[in-house]
Amino acid sequence: MLSYMKLFKRQISVEETPPEDDREAAIQAEEAEVKHFWESKRDWFSEKGYTLFKFECLRSSIPLLDTPSLNVESSEYPYAFCGGDLPYPDSEVLEAYNSEKVCFAQDQQGRHVSIKKLSKEDETRIYHLLFEKRKSLAENSILPIIEILEYKDLCFVVTPRWGDGPFFCGRISIRDILHYIRCLLKAIYFLHSNCIVHRVSVAMACDHMLVLTKSIKDLKDDNTLVNHFGAYCRNRRNEMRPKLRSAGKLTYVLFDFDLALLLPSTECRLPSRVSFYVMTAIIPFDTSHGELDYDPYKFEMGCLGIFLCETFQHYIPSIPFLAPLFDRLITDKLELRFTAEEALQFFDQMHAKLSPQQLSLDAPIDIDSIIPFWEPEKHDRWEGLPEEFVKEWGHFRAPKPSLYTRFLRRISLAYSHVSPTCLKK
Repeated sequence: MLSYMKLFKRQISVEETPPEDDREAAIQAEEAEVKHFWESKRDWFSEKGYTLFKFECLRSSIPLLDTPSLNVESSEYPYAFCGGDLPYPDSEVLEAYNSEKVCFAQDQQGRHVSIKKLSKEDETRIYHLLFEKRKSLAENSILPIIEILEYKDLCFVVTPRWGDGPFFCGRISIRDILHYIRCLLKAIYFLHSNCIVHRVSVAMACDHMLVLTKSIKDLKDDNTLVNHFGAYCRNRRNEMRPKLRSAGKLTYVLFDFDLALLLPSTECRLPSRVSFYVMTAIIPFDTSHGELDYDPYKFEMGCLGIFLCETFQHYIPSIPFLAPLFDRLITDKLELRFTAEEALQFFDQMHAKLSPQQLSLDAPIDIDSIIPFWEPEKHDRWEGLPEEFVKEWGHFRAPKPSLYTRFLRRISLAYSHVSPTCLKK
């Protein structure tokens, strides 16, 4: 019987796996479609003042301009610093990832921009709302918007090109980590104040964060950017970024609203099934006990808290106030969970108590100290903290779930694969 089941599974696997030639043909067809989409609009974008990169080798994601242009060093807001790479003899002058949704270009002054095709009504409405508030985006850590272009029935948003991998390259201090966290809190607070739920703030971890956390996340690409990029994507050998970081010139923004929601009010509640439309490996348990609806704002704060726990909680011995901050973000007691405004206020209150000497301390990456668990029953973030600190802030500690609650979650996890709430939108 066992051997029969193995054979049955193997037959299914073979049947469901397309032949190599078919996969190669599908890849080539997709590449050709992407290339045609952007090339067919090259002249139109040129009339608008933007020169699209040429697709020399779409497979390896290396587009080229006729003239190499990394010597453009304009760093005036909203444009990013660029350059500083150590040369690779076998690489192209400028590397970038392009897709059907995004293409990189340069304006008439040679400044680097990103052009994104907006895919749905909510995303378009959100970008128009943010464009109306574009003067406030910088102070609220949202990627700046240069303009919105309409082409027939399509809509494109033009933004400055910023870089990925915020923590690649060089020394990281306590100040750098706290600056990054504050940028996220500011961005989420600004969005929530404008009735926008990002929904993928949980997915802000990508390769650079996985290097820090060594955790495994089924996440989409990074949703945070830094105001510096180089010739090569995710390059750890860049010499400029550590200097910019030491000089306090780096900042971070949240971007990408293709899955975001624009809600009618800040008091809006949604059916619980909506919380499963964006499936990731890490979501809070707000809708895991048979709830009929949920608070999307509190849910997003829980997602953000999980991300922060799994990425930065091993720094809590050096930054104790992260323990109460993180626990108030992931607590199951929703009436106590921080709103975006409360989280930012608490962060600023505690950050102000740190001395310049404390902020300038290195934040070394000690792989052995990394804890991949966020649940309070699996990891005690308060262990080893000063007794006086625990006495003052211990009431912020997230309680462990009861036996009954754990039982409900077990059932939810066991049957989630057949639940209609787990179907994608």
